[in-house]
Amino acid sequence: MSDSEIEDLEGLMRSLDDLYLSHSVPDARLWPLSSSGLFSVKSFFLALSQSSGSPQNFPSKFVWNSQVPFKVKSSVWLVAHKKVNTNDMLQVRRPYKALSPDICIMCMKYGESADHLFLHCSLTIGLWHRLFQLAKMDWVPPRSIYDMMSIKFKGFGNSKRWIVLWQAASIALI
Repeated sequence: MSDSEIEDLEGLMRSLDDLYLSHSVPDARLWPLSSSGLFSVKSFFLALSQSSGSPQNFPSKFVWNSQVPFKVKSSVWLVAHKKVNTNDMLQVRRPYKALSPDICIMCMKYGESADHLFLHCSLTIGLWHRLFQLAKMDWVPPRSIYDMMSIKFKGFGNSKRWIVLWQAASIALI
C-alpha cells in the first residue's frame, strides 16, 4: 500500500470505530446517502467527492463533453489527476525504474512531472503560447494542468462553436 492508501485505510477504520451494532434490531439493507435508501453510483460518487477533500470544482464536463476522441479525453483525465508515468511518479512507485527523475526527457532540464511535461516544458509552453496568441489573449501559465482546466477561458469567443473549438484545441494540446 502507498502512503495515501494507508491514510485512507486509517480514515476508514476511524469511521468504523463510531459504528454501533445492536443485536435487538433486525438486519436490513439501507443506503443512507440516497433518499430511496437504495445504493446508486451517483449517490456514492457525490458522497466521495464531498468528503474526501477532493476539489469540488474540477471541470469534468470540460473534458468529458468535449468534441475529441475518447482516447484523448481519458488521457487528459489521467494527466490532470497525475496518473501518468512520468519520471517523478516512477520514482515514487518504483525507484529502480526511473532512469533520471530530475531531468525532463524533452527539454533535458528540470524534473519530469505531468505539470512540467504538459504545461511548463520549454517545448510545450511554446505551443500553449501559440494557442493563446491565436485567441488574442495574454497568458501566464498556471501552476498545474488541473488549474489550467479549472480556469474559465472564453477562448475564441462566446458562441457555442468557438467554445467547442477552444475545448478541443486545449484538450488536444495536452
